[in-house]
Amino acid sequence: MQKSPKKGLQGPAALSPNVRYVLKRRHMAYTIDHFMWGYQSHFRINQKSACERIFQLLDKRFAPQVFLVGILVEQQENRFPACVDPEQDFWAVSSDFDKALHVADGIRNGYKESALMHSHPLTQKLHDDTLVRRSIRDAVEQIIGSHPARPSGLIYFASDPTKVEGYMVSIVLGLQKAILEEHPSLSSSYVPVHEYRDMPVPTSLIDATIKSYLDKASGELRLPDPGCRTSEMNADEILRDGASRMMMGLAYRVDQGCIEGWRGLLGSCTSIARTYYEGTEGSGTIVLAKQDHPSLKKAIVFQNPPRLSSTRAARKLLELAKHELTLHTDSETLFGLVDIGKYDPAAEDLFTIRFLGHHHWEVCHNSQILMRVQYGQPSLPKPPYDEKKLRKDLPRIFAGMTDRQVERIVGLIRQAEREPHGTMLIINSVAKEEATRLATEGTRITSKTLSPELLSNLTPIDGAVLLNPKGTCYAIGVILDGMATEFGNAARGARYNSAIRYVCSNNSPTLAVIVSEDGGVDFFPDLKPRIKRREIDEAIERLQHFMTASS
Repeated sequence: MQKSPKKGLQGPAALSPNVRYVLKRRHMAYTIDHFMWGYQSHFRINQKSACERIFQLLDKRFAPQVFLVGILVEQQENRFPACVDPEQDFWAVSSDFDKALHVADGIRNGYKESALMHSHPLTQKLHDDTLVRRSIRDAVEQIIGSHPARPSGLIYFASDPTKVEGYMVSIVLGLQKAILEEHPSLSSSYVPVHEYRDMPVPTSLIDATIKSYLDKASGELRLPDPGCRTSEMNADEILRDGASRMMMGLAYRVDQGCIEGWRGLLGSCTSIARTYYEGTEGSGTIVLAKQDHPSLKKAIVFQNPPRLSSTRAARKLLELAKHELTLHTDSETLFGLVDIGKYDPAAEDLFTIRFLGHHHWEVCHNSQILMRVQYGQPSLPKPPYDEKKLRKDLPRIFAGMTDRQVERIVGLIRQAEREPHGTMLIINSVAKEEATRLATEGTRITSKTLSPELLSNLTPIDGAVLLNPKGTCYAIGVILDGMATEFGNAARGARYNSAIRYVCSNNSPTLAVIVSEDGGVDFFPDLKPRIKRREIDEAIERLQHFMTASS
């Protein structure tokens, strides 16, 4: 383990060559030339591990990149003006950020808040310090954004810097652009407060979680010798804090004056969702909008409107909002029942909160689900499946499938996706024989070519719908068999794992379509994209050329 330098030494960059050599020999570790503090690499590695735990809760495909950028603000001899960790084998180097303070000065002069003056000197100092840290963060992001070697597939987010041994240190997080773009997001990231200030608000659950993580990580930088201890960051807590920030931002977009409401909106919704009314689970819709929103037509106005935070009263009134009318709140007060008329989505100031059962609710904008919460755990809706890919995969699984048959199966899957309680389709080339084999594990029917409308009548019961590639159904409510397989996932439900076992144990061409109760469609097998023969031949030629040249 690399130890902090003794007091009075500012790291290997300030040590004599002899001392640096001793450090390398004694600890058998590489020397950090671009040195900020003794545990900087340990801190970065800890944060990388924390990021993976946090963001893979939102989407398991995330592979976060984390690095540190330090900008020297306390001039001392033999210290570099900027330091990047890791300093070896990385696309950015320390010298890329040498002019960060100059860039930050230009950015800071462009802030509208820079013209704001406070009468109290302490308030003015806090205001100025905030703008300095913000400008350094923005300068780091600007330098990264224009860097020629920056990985094109990543989007980077920097934390507000924290001072560590003379350096203003920002944690930089990189996430995959393609995955970010798949998930729902609002457009505007600021709400105007007055002519000298805009309030930043999250655009999505991912955006809010990024802010929660970076704030928490910056807090760990303030601890003594950051990195010498394991990070105590809890992924679930960061995600819940992100959900709270997102709901706070939505409420702030609606009405900036509802301080109690936008601070407690997440808790109020969670409490309503877990509360029974006369033994029944909560279902219904609440619209979140300012009291006089032009898109709302008032149907019933409450003379003594209750608070949204009054859980029992709010849960009781939710019973009135199961059909055409919805409850109306500004995040604090329940005004009555309204009908939602024409709405301009660009305004981003009207949201619907749908309660879907016990401990289950979701928040939407313009019919797009921004976040789901089940048993207090926030999550993202699964991105829609790629219908174009499905059309290509079906003939690869079932040889001889016609275009008409492909369209019929696609239409059935499209209908299955709409089923509120989830369902499962098993498409098997020998479905008729399988229906006979599994006769005691389901309900056989006279063969029938399904339409989407007919399928919707067959999915409410448990079990799979068994059909062939032509769309002909032979059994419903089928309980699948099969041996355990390495492709199973203990984190998924019984429906998903039983489908995997069945497909892996079946010798005939089979496709399982699993529609989750909480949204999203999984396919097994999920084929990899087909590679053109020409691309394979070209790759082989390049490899042969390389081997010939090297010999």
